[in-house]
Amino acid sequence: MSIEKCPVCDWDMKDGGIKVRVAGKELTVCCDECAAKVKANPNAYAAEAK
Repeated sequence: MSIEKCPVCDWDMKDGGIKVRVAGKELTVCCDECAAKVKANPNAYAAEAK
């Protein structure tokens, strides 16, 4: 079983993470703080969204 890494802080996501919509796509991050960072600067993370 592989553990996904948060695209914002590179921490392990053990509980499925938090899904955030970016540029019409979904990005999973590890915590509320990283979700807030994505929402504050969506263009920086849009390329990593699926």
